[in-house]
Amino acid sequence: MSKTVVTLAALGSAMLVAFTAVVPADAAIRCQGRNQWNSAAGGWISSPYCEDNLIAAVARAHGMRVSNRAVRQNPNIKEEACRFAGSDNRINDLCAGSLFEDFGHRRN
Repeated sequence: MSKTVVTLAALGSAMLVAFTAVVPADAAIRCQGRNQWNSAAGGWISSPYCEDNLIAAVARAHGMRVSNRAVRQNPNIKEEACRFAGSDNRINDLCAGSLFEDFGHRRN
């Protein structure tokens, strides 16, 4: 390779590194209640990720010590959080499968 090609490649790499350092990556998932921001759709859409975060937040508000990650990754903890705070109007529809009707029958 010629000296010019190597120089241009090095300059291009340096510019790419500088550009990525200046422009922050906004890769974090943004939730608003049960909805997640979707830049492709240009608006908020319902997502299981944010719904699980909402279940964890409501359970914490009622006094349960649980993390968002635990609710998202462990269905048993999610069900426990639902039984703990599922009667709250913010999440009762999300927890409908985990709540019990009168006389101990499951909702379906």
